[in-house]
Amino acid sequence: MKNLRWLWPFALCAVVVLIWNYPAYALSGRIEAASGGKVRVLSSNGSVWSGQMQLGLADGTQIYAIPEALNWQLKLGQQGSWVALEVEHPKLALPLHLGFNAAGINVGGGELRLPASWLTALGAPFNTIRPEGLLQLSWAQWQSDAAMQATLKWLDAQSALASIRPLGEYVITVTGTPGTKTEMTLTTTKGPLMLEGSGQWTKGQRFAFNGYASAQERSKEALTGLLSQMGRLEGDRYRLGVF
Repeated sequence: MKNLRWLWPFALCAVVVLIWNYPAYALSGRIEAASGGKVRVLSSNGSVWSGQMQLGLADGTQIYAIPEALNWQLKLGQQGSWVALEVEHPKLALPLHLGFNAAGINVGGGELRLPASWLTALGAPFNTIRPEGLLQLSWAQWQSDAAMQATLKWLDAQSALASIRPLGEYVITVTGTPGTKTEMTLTTTKGPLMLEGSGQWTKGQRFAFNGYASAQERSKEALTGLLSQMGRLEGDRYRLGVF
């Protein structure tokens, strides 16, 4: 066995070469499984270290292709990380940076803008409500075991079920430490459709959320159809997510 020790450097090099050339398409099954089948890989090329994928969203009956490909590149020993993954897409304001080192994972701050209509691909209730407008997701730089903060805005909100356009603007804020406790709040910035709510996820427990939808007095009749699809009527408000 001692005489075989000199083979280890060659074996290590072989492993590195194998991983370096691991084809991107081999990741397709893992991505689809991790997303519960919601995210589908329509095409891919390159390797684990550098490549691109065309993704789609599935609602159980059909697949909606996401325009333009997602590109990524793995880098070694940069910005204090052993390994860093940089992801680029036209909908990202800046490349998404994911770094891995002894301290854990670190994520660079960024912003993602998507058409609200893409939510239709997630199925009920979005495929009934058919939202329109712009979704703006932004997040601060974060690393493992530290508090995180992310904000999702629905701007120029519209729905195929409502004649009133726009419905308003809404903000979801997520704060806390993943793995222990995370809190979420939903607020309305402006508009005749009013959404509000709060929820939290604690380690070892299911996510709990209480939210309500209502309409300004002058808009109630015009928004009744939309509100009835968003939840169950309780008093003069509709409880979100109860069907």
